[in-house]
Amino acid sequence: MHTRPKEIIRMRKSLSFYNKLLIFFVLVGVIPLLIIGSMTYGFSKRFFLEQYRQQLHGKVAGAAERFDALAEEYGGIMNTIGELPEVRQALLGGSAELKKNVEQRMHLLLAGKKNKAAIYMINADGSVHYSTRELPSIYNPAKYRGWGIFRTAHEAEGEIRVYPHAYDSPQGDKVVLSLVQTLHSSSGELLGYLIVDFPRALIADIVSAYDAPFAMDFVVLDRHAYTVIHTKQPEREGTLEREPGEIGSGHLLQIVPSERLGLSVYGYSPAAIVEQSMGFIQTLFAVAAAVSLVICLWFAYKLSKYVSKPIFELAHSMKRISMGDLSVRIESRRVDEFGIVASGFNAMATQIKDLIASAKDEQRRLRVAEIKALQAQLNPHFIYNTLDLIKWNAKMNQTKEIGGIVVQLARLLRGMIHVDDEETTLGAEMELIEHYLYIQRIRFADRLRVDIRIDDDALDAVIPRLLLHPLVENAIVHGFENKVGSVDLSLVCLRRGDELHLEIADNGIGMDEETLAAIREGTHHGGIGISNVHNRIRLYYGEAYGLDIESEAGVGTRVSLRIPYRRKEETA
Repeated sequence: MHTRPKEIIRMRKSLSFYNKLLIFFVLVGVIPLLIIGSMTYGFSKRFFLEQYRQQLHGKVAGAAERFDALAEEYGGIMNTIGELPEVRQALLGGSAELKKNVEQRMHLLLAGKKNKAAIYMINADGSVHYSTRELPSIYNPAKYRGWGIFRTAHEAEGEIRVYPHAYDSPQGDKVVLSLVQTLHSSSGELLGYLIVDFPRALIADIVSAYDAPFAMDFVVLDRHAYTVIHTKQPEREGTLEREPGEIGSGHLLQIVPSERLGLSVYGYSPAAIVEQSMGFIQTLFAVAAAVSLVICLWFAYKLSKYVSKPIFELAHSMKRISMGDLSVRIESRRVDEFGIVASGFNAMATQIKDLIASAKDEQRRLRVAEIKALQAQLNPHFIYNTLDLIKWNAKMNQTKEIGGIVVQLARLLRGMIHVDDEETTLGAEMELIEHYLYIQRIRFADRLRVDIRIDDDALDAVIPRLLLHPLVENAIVHGFENKVGSVDLSLVCLRRGDELHLEIADNGIGMDEETLAAIREGTHHGGIGISNVHNRIRLYYGEAYGLDIESEAGVGTRVSLRIPYRRKEETA
């Protein structure tokens, strides 16, 4: 019973890695290709059919809207004629001059229209009429009052009614649709009828005014299934459609009603056009699928041919190297080409580890050297001014101030000179700055105003040593030395998520654009360590970080910097 499953398992185990890989790549490539191709074809077919139907519906709806516009336009003309004061007098009989005036008004209302409808105004007994064309013989109310168009007019006295019919006018054109309205005196007495005839050419223009990229045919029926127009079979016009549901059978059909005329507009297009288009899409997808299948099989063969276990092992080891694991080594006893590659990889890993260790040591020495350079840049002018300050306080017997100055100077020098580590906390850096500012407050007396704002959770942040002090000293030395009046210095440090945002601003003498550009380019040598601080920030944290300086002559200077937030335990 279990022989066949065991044979399958044995066969799978006996397959070489290459064959397994080949089968896997074929399955992975072909199955998604078939699924995606089938889904794409189905969606494309549905989308194409939906777009086709939407275009068809848009054209039919446009024809229905044009019918409504026609009814509104000529209904307005009929109402205008019916409201003319001379019309009632004309229907009761009038002079030749009155007849001429009334017919001129009719022609003016039709002026500018491409396919003009014919307008007829007939009195109640048919003895008097006014028209834009020769009056047809069928419009005789004395003879046909209870029939046809006149009966339709009396079904709703005074209202405009739609009357579809078919007859040849005296001018030779075929009339397929009319509007009719009864006219009454102020006392309600019937005076006559107002009729508007629409020739077939006008109705045909309405349904054929489309720009669809496919063939279409139209059928227009009234509410009784009377055929007003049939673009494909004109001989059926003027007849009743026995089976309206069969119109457009085997075609894509859309039906939109014309509310004002009470007509239904049928628009249909041969389904063969859609089938031809879908056949083209189907062929295109089949060709694309065949080409993709061939490419997939070719790639599966190539990949399976060249990929093997030693390559995977090498790739895995290289990935570990890229993630920082420099202890990885490839253990191989092979003596072929891969053995040579493995030996070379191991030697490369050892060299990279040694080089990184050497580079880290070199970077540390460089940072320590930069800190010592900043120590050496402690402005001798500041020390001279401090000693001069002590001298004048000694002359004035200000022993308390002398003691404070000496203590703060000693602490400042100790913090600047004794460097046991290249990093410190923001709190320790601020203590060094406070020593410096203590002396400067005495120098400037009441002129120096200092505003320090630091988030409490930022004080334990680890920063490079002497990061802020050179910037504060630079602001006082270059910003305030030659300034008259009060001077303001602000130092703000805020924590924003995983970053520290620091800003040192003063209202000193500022800088002109030339000096500012030189500082930004690192070619200005008058500042105390600005370029040094900028380069150290980039060395510590990368090119994304550094200083940003803004200054305006006579207004002041603002130096802002952004560095990552790290605590002491995170750097251990």
